[in-house]
Amino acid sequence: MENHKTLETRDVLLKDVNRLKQDAVLVARDARAHAAAHVDETKQRIGNVLAATKENLMAHPVSLLGAGFALGLLFGLRFRR
Repeated sequence: MENHKTLETRDVLLKDVNRLKQDAVLVARDARAHAAAHVDETKQRIGNVLAATKENLMAHPVSLLGAGFALGLLFGLRFRR
């Protein structure tokens, strides 16, 4: 009698473990898909920033040179001490 109960308990536990494995696989797939979507969005945003920077370089090269010179002076004064 006791052996029968042990086998039933073992079978129930094995089913629960299999169900947990399946759930873990589903969670991992969802996480991978979610991460891939964020990576794609980040790549697109970086591409947009680079394109906007390139456009600004072409449209205003002198002002960009002045801003770079000013930043260089600020960093030079800051780290000179």
